Amino acid sequence: MTGKIAVGGITRTDQIVLVRVLGAEPGSRFASRSLGALGKAGINIVCCSSITDDRGHQNLGLAIGCDDLDQALGLLQDIREEIGAERVEVYRRCSAIAVYGPQFSSSPAIGGRIFDAMDGVGITVHMISTSFTTVAFLVDMDGAETALEALSETFVSP
Repeated sequence: MTGKIAVGGITRTDQIVLVRVLGAEPGSRFASRSLGALGKAGINIVCCSSITDDRGHQNLGLAIGCDDLDQALGLLQDIREEIGAERVEVYRRCSAIAVYGPQFSSSPAIGGRIFDAMDGVGITVHMISTSFTTVAFLVDMDGAETALEALSETFVSP
């Protein structure tokens, strides 16, 4: 027995940029305004994560294609000023990696195994987004191949 867990597949998308809009004031309709503006402009969001901090401020991480960065920053800068967000940060040259499979909702070991594998090879995870069937995360593009190799040691995929 190899100890590997079967998954539906593992994908990788390169040339991704992580844009983080941080410290938006409570009640600012921050997520709907940001995601709505980007969608209307035709900017595809590869991965998205949001959290409210201990001050009640909203924080949003968006993974987008590098070709959309300038347009997205222009839109987000306008919104940032309106909603009182403290800052916008950009991390270039990321890869989005997704592990997916229909059994994720009933298998609590998947997320832990993914991030144990990343820790084991020294890969820093910049953002995590999950659903019932997928765990997606961003890493530096330079470490993406190492991340995939670690995942292939952990999971069986078609």
